Amino acid sequence: MYCWHLNMNHIPLELIHIEPDGFHVMFHASVNGLKANTLIDTGASKTILDFSRAAHYLGDMEIKPFSKLFTGVGSNQIKTYISKIHTMRIGQKEFSNLDVLLIDLAAINQTYAIYDLPRIDMVLGGDLLVQMKALIDYPGKKLIVH
Repeated sequence: MYCWHLNMNHIPLELIHIEPDGFHVMFHASVNGLKANTLIDTGASKTILDFSRAAHYLGDMEIKPFSKLFTGVGSNQIKTYISKIHTMRIGQKEFSNLDVLLIDLAAINQTYAIYDLPRIDMVLGGDLLVQMKALIDYPGKKLIVH
């Protein structure tokens, strides 16, 4: 009998309590060998790296303006850039030469700081969640990826 969960990675998640009944879901990824606090956003179409942390994670990688329209919930167009991550690891899953969008997450991180919450270095979006065939196990507090 084949057991479907044997070929999957289980990544521990942290449920960050935001309001009386709200949560953000975070975990640690590795970007070019450096730990990155990563927020899972199932509503984000693309994976995003905080622009202010680009030099830390990307070194001297080329950063170019992103030519397509990019907006966030309740906002106008956001100034967006694109670059590449040499290697990113999520659990045992590794990505190479990965396109990543860069936007300024300062406003979100300032709000997080007020509540003494960890800074967000990266947002894992639908592009990689779909590619990894990811499942979010809220009761088990784990991200399951193929």
